[in-house]
Amino acid sequence: MSLGLGVGVMGVRLTTLLAQTPGIGVSTVAMATLPPLLPGPLGWVVFLGALSLAVALLGGAGEPAAVRALFGARALTPAEAAALAPAIVLLCRRGLGPPLVRLYLWPGGPAVAATGAGRRSVLVSAEMVSQVRRGRLPPEQAAAVIAHAAGLVRVGALRSELAVQLWTIPWRFLRGLARAVGAAGGRLPLVALMWRARFVVGLIALGQGVSTGPPEAVVAGALSAAVVGLSYLVPRWERAWAARLQAIGDEEVARIGLASALADFLLRQSRSAATFERVHALELAHASLQPSGPQDRTRRR
Repeated sequence: MSLGLGVGVMGVRLTTLLAQTPGIGVSTVAMATLPPLLPGPLGWVVFLGALSLAVALLGGAGEPAAVRALFGARALTPAEAAALAPAIVLLCRRGLGPPLVRLYLWPGGPAVAATGAGRRSVLVSAEMVSQVRRGRLPPEQAAAVIAHAAGLVRVGALRSELAVQLWTIPWRFLRGLARAVGAAGGRLPLVALMWRARFVVGLIALGQGVSTGPPEAVVAGALSAAVVGLSYLVPRWERAWAARLQAIGDEEVARIGLASALADFLLRQSRSAATFERVHALELAHASLQPSGPQDRTRRR
């Protein structure tokens, strides 16, 4: 592993910690409320069972079952494997194919995409298989997309992903519910204005809690201000996390010589400024990995 990639993986661990800590914290509080709420030992069974499964996933156990349960994925059929065979062969030759990773079909995956999960799992969208089968997606580009996900799995950037996905089910449910309510309320001008000015609401809540005096009021004000602060910080941390993963995956694609194929695929999907920036970074990564020619060695001397 190159020094740059090593620093990148350390960076992604930091951004992963920042992006996932709020969800883990909220989910832990939600899970801890189950024992007193549910009848008999049912709450403890659910809490300890979920905790045990998460710990097992962190250790690498039960990954195939977790991929199926959390993503609705399944193993490739013989026909699907045959459609992806040229891309898989290319990946195997470059050291990023099976048995290093296991490929699954992801029926609910977004468009033409592949994503990594855990220590060995790569999920390929049904649309990718369809596009390859119809000849609309060249095998080299399909291999590049899969290599991006497989590269993240190879370097261990997604090792804890399945455990976090399992444990943060309460957080994702509450967040989805909040987004639905926010989308409905956002149509009202006053609600939209209050959301944009929520930092003022947080400061007022903190000020009232401190000025009131009782510890309970201070804690309530501090928590309100913290929630408002996290509403600004968490999206930034999540974007930084996604950017880190994208950069590491792109470097892995460049390392195995498929940078141009991934660039061609990206430009087929979008011609935005962000896409051209990413393609330029891919070209630079590819160029940096090329062996120096005699002229370059002469210059260095």
